[in-house]
Amino acid sequence: MKEKDKKIEMCDECDMPYFEHSSKMARLCPHCAHILYGYPDCEHIFENWKCIKCLYQQNEQEYKNS
Repeated sequence: MKEKDKKIEMCDECDMPYFEHSSKMARLCPHCAHILYGYPDCEHIFENWKCIKCLYQQNEQEYKNS
């Protein structure tokens, strides 16, 4: 599925965009669904600081600490 064909939602908890299909819960990004309810988090693949699977955006500080 091409990125432009994926539906983008906004997470109710962190207010960040995410691909609807990437989360097990409606209205929560995969990361918030993981933290709050124990669902599996996305196994990120980053390109230009953004996960191509869920849209999570990595900042430079996170990159340096990983």
